[in-house]
Amino acid sequence: MMESAGSRGGAAARERRFYTRMAWFLVALVFIGFAPSFYLKVLGLSYPRPNPPLIPNLMLHGLVFTTWAAIFVTQVSLVAAGRRDLHRALGVVGMALGMAMIPVMYLTAVWQVARASQPSFTDPLTWTAVPLVGIPVFAFVLWQGWRAARRDLQAHKRLMLSLMIMLTEPAVARLPLAPPSWLGFSLQCVLAWFVFVPLIVWDLRSRGELHWATRLGAGLYALIIAAQVFFLGMPGVWSAFASLLPGVGN
Repeated sequence: MMESAGSRGGAAARERRFYTRMAWFLVALVFIGFAPSFYLKVLGLSYPRPNPPLIPNLMLHGLVFTTWAAIFVTQVSLVAAGRRDLHRALGVVGMALGMAMIPVMYLTAVWQVARASQPSFTDPLTWTAVPLVGIPVFAFVLWQGWRAARRDLQAHKRLMLSLMIMLTEPAVARLPLAPPSWLGFSLQCVLAWFVFVPLIVWDLRSRGELHWATRLGAGLYALIIAAQVFFLGMPGVWSAFASLLPGVGN
């Protein structure tokens, strides 16, 4: 019995370390990716894509998503410290913020058409496909994560981590790893999906199989990337739809 209890304690400690390291890695990835256009814009850094002026709606977008990242890493740290009471209380705030992020994502996407801040290989209307195709998935996974919080903690952890991984895609896409082209963007999106690999490896090592929440998160993210790559490669298909969206060009 003592050995079994020790084994469970060791497994729990390894799990806490895994999620804590993943949380800080993702936050660091977001900071590095958005350093030139947001966090360190005052330094005049430049990556191979436009860095538009920080007008009010972009500032709001950046602050809202930065707050989400801060809450995410705080939540993981609270669980690691054994403060599940504070974790649950802050979770209500996180859920409210997650819901608020949905209209922020939409408005930022459609308002960028007037600013024409897209990469050089595409047009403003087509570029809206990149953020917009992910919004329904974000809302669905957020809802699933909220439901799982009281019924399936292992699923809850993986779903919330999946959300954060998905939100790092814009940061990865801004890294100067490939030329600003459709192919380069596509490759960096695939690279962004590979951020799921540590979670997949963790599942296989700790469970011997993938948790259903990991399969859901990684699978939906793959579908998002496939849709983004397709629509950017077929600009007339998405732009005809995007031109009808409320708020485009405002």
